[in-house]
Amino acid sequence: MKRYFMPYSRKVPGSWRSTLLKCAWIAGAISFVAVQGCGKDEPKKKPRAVPSVEGESATVGVTFTDVAGEMGYTLRNRTGRDGVSKNVILEAMPPGIAVADFNGDGFFDMYCPNGNNITRYDRKSRTVTLIAPEETPRNELYWNRGGKKFERGAKAAGVDDPSWAFGALAGDIDNDGDADIFVCNFGHNRLYLNDGKGRFTEVGKDANAQGDIRGWSTGACFFDYDRDGDLDVYVAQYADIYEFLDDTSAVDLDEDGRINARSCVWKTLQVYCGPLGLVPQNDVLLHNDLVETGKLVFRDVSAAKGITFARNKDSTTSRSRGPFYAFQPIAWDVDRDGWLDVYVSNDSVASVCWINQKGKKFVDEAGPMSLATSVSDYSAQASMGAALNDINGDGEFDLSITNFSHDEFNILLAERTASGIVVFNERAPATIVRNVTFFKLGWGVNLQDFDNDGDVDIYFACGHVYPEVDAFPDQQTSYRQHNVLLLNDDQKRLRFRDVSNQAGPGLMVKKSSRATAVIDFDNDGDLDIATTELNDTPCLLRADLAQDAPRHWLTVRLVGRPSAKVARDPAGAEVTVVAGGRSQSRVLLLGSSFQCCEDPRLHFGLGAATAVERIQVRWPNGLMTEHAAPRVDAALTIEYPDKSTG
Repeated sequence: MKRYFMPYSRKVPGSWRSTLLKCAWIAGAISFVAVQGCGKDEPKKKPRAVPSVEGESATVGVTFTDVAGEMGYTLRNRTGRDGVSKNVILEAMPPGIAVADFNGDGFFDMYCPNGNNITRYDRKSRTVTLIAPEETPRNELYWNRGGKKFERGAKAAGVDDPSWAFGALAGDIDNDGDADIFVCNFGHNRLYLNDGKGRFTEVGKDANAQGDIRGWSTGACFFDYDRDGDLDVYVAQYADIYEFLDDTSAVDLDEDGRINARSCVWKTLQVYCGPLGLVPQNDVLLHNDLVETGKLVFRDVSAAKGITFARNKDSTTSRSRGPFYAFQPIAWDVDRDGWLDVYVSNDSVASVCWINQKGKKFVDEAGPMSLATSVSDYSAQASMGAALNDINGDGEFDLSITNFSHDEFNILLAERTASGIVVFNERAPATIVRNVTFFKLGWGVNLQDFDNDGDVDIYFACGHVYPEVDAFPDQQTSYRQHNVLLLNDDQKRLRFRDVSNQAGPGLMVKKSSRATAVIDFDNDGDLDIATTELNDTPCLLRADLAQDAPRHWLTVRLVGRPSAKVARDPAGAEVTVVAGGRSQSRVLLLGSSFQCCEDPRLHFGLGAATAVERIQVRWPNGLMTEHAAPRVDAALTIEYPDKSTG
């Protein structure tokens, strides 16, 4: 008999299921400590006091208003059954958002995947039946009409796919000057090529980008790992759901094949199983042969590059060293050697950081870098989303990771030692981040300057996976949760201020959020936020800056040159802007947050600075270029030079 766990659940033998369910309901009226006999696992970590934050009465520099309805961003997520407990872990993870200017009109659009549900399973043929075609949720493409309205256009554009979707990417995969779409699915993935005129063609099969029909891809990222001038794809994968559905000890099927799989316990609640105990799937690295052959065809080089693992007895446990239950990859040059590396947030097992060995292979250095596990007790965390930016202004790129409830979210500051080794220092316990997030369950995360004052703030999307938690207030968490906005009041000392209750009515929305993607949909120089919500309508949070002080800005759009072996969308390129005596650095990510691809324009809040002193670009091939300082409050496009200048 297989055993299924989460770091927060355990497998319930069939004969004990009814007893434990009764025990769970009784526990609702008993104190948190008194439920030990009902199978509750005490959290390993507890919140603790942190110093008060200076300036708590200071003005909130930005407010958010949910304008999703009036803007037409209304696609309701449908993942699993509405209003009831989830049966299979698939049903707890709504899809992401891909942001790009798909038609080149200067306003950024959104591609929004949708969910689905397993209505039946046939063990003999090992086939799943999803929602009936006439009722199937479909993906949607929202055209941005001048920043004033979003207009649905997926069907006309040929991208209204009914597959069960998760992550989505947007980027110029064929180097022809427009943004294409890659969609991670339960089943075959999709690759849509853009004709630049509002029509897409699905080429996943012909391009060898579909993946396994029985696979489950979650998040992905575009990056040029071999520096040949085209974008490759890293695809995170989660677990083999078919293996789980075949397990008669965990999944009951009625005569019609309908599923009852709530056979595990989390803190006395009978819930769906996983991830621990499920059979994890290997991530996939797809090499783009466009430059070599002139044709858009991918090769699976996962094994050749060292990211494929043979399963063993530890693979389904928290001790796994591969495969992993992977969510979100992020690609940048971690060790500054000129080759793009990949960090991957993994659920309930150690996370990984693949260091690129000059395109020949990848080696996981997450352990030595203190990225693999919690630094407080060295246990694996249930990591979901990941964001990257220079949080403390030292020129190194830092990480923020979201995790399960009853555990802090991470603030990991990069430090380069004298020998050149990069390590990441956990700073969440020394800030308010630990207390604010301890009882939250986090998904998407954005590290951006939301109030345009010149430093990096944090937005967390939150929501639980178990509707049952609402019946147990002693858990101090809830199914629907408020999202969190932390403003950075002191960059060097890393002093954050929780303004979630002060930053406008958009943050008063209480749903079970998942993905969160930054998009300046109205091109006004402040950053708006689009979200997806589990079994609910999405949010579109329009940012409005306070008028108490100057809040200037600059955005930079980068365009590569494939003839110089720099992809047209140069993922991993870095931009440094110096203004008002302050230096800020950003990196172009095509894949971040949680199963998202965010606005590719690099945003810099300039505060009171009225002039830009210097702009420097570090391209993915290592070339450094300097650029004339433009006026502030402007959108700048920088193209790779015709000839290298040094």
